[in-house]
Amino acid sequence: MRIAVLGAGMVGRAIALDLAKDYEVTSFDLSATNLEELKSTNPAIQTAAADLSQFDEYGNWLSPFDLVVTAVPGFMGYQTLEAVISAGKNIVDISFFPEDALQLDKLAKEKNITVITDCGVAPGVSNFIIGRYN
Repeated sequence: MRIAVLGAGMVGRAIALDLAKDYEVTSFDLSATNLEELKSTNPAIQTAAADLSQFDEYGNWLSPFDLVVTAVPGFMGYQTLEAVISAGKNIVDISFFPEDALQLDKLAKEKNITVITDCGVAPGVSNFIIGRYN
């Protein structure tokens, strides 16, 4: 399975390193420093310099991937999610953003893809813990 991780900051880097134990991973980020740090930690991870605010490029960047994980700042989260869905890719999103992700439900169904949102620490893991407890 080929996985694209959008964002190579602290959280995105940890996700890429963990996923690279079992999968082929490519990490996208604008920061050369973040990408170099990731590559020096695990040379098997491919890196791609990309301005992730160029949402119209997602279709080109993501075409070879089976799954996309987004780890972008919250202010970019909704547009990133929309762009990945539009590219027709299954996605797990850890970004928390104020917009209503359910507004993208129709688009996801049209593209016949799975979208899992709010899978960060909180919300995300905290929701699973509370759900399990209840």
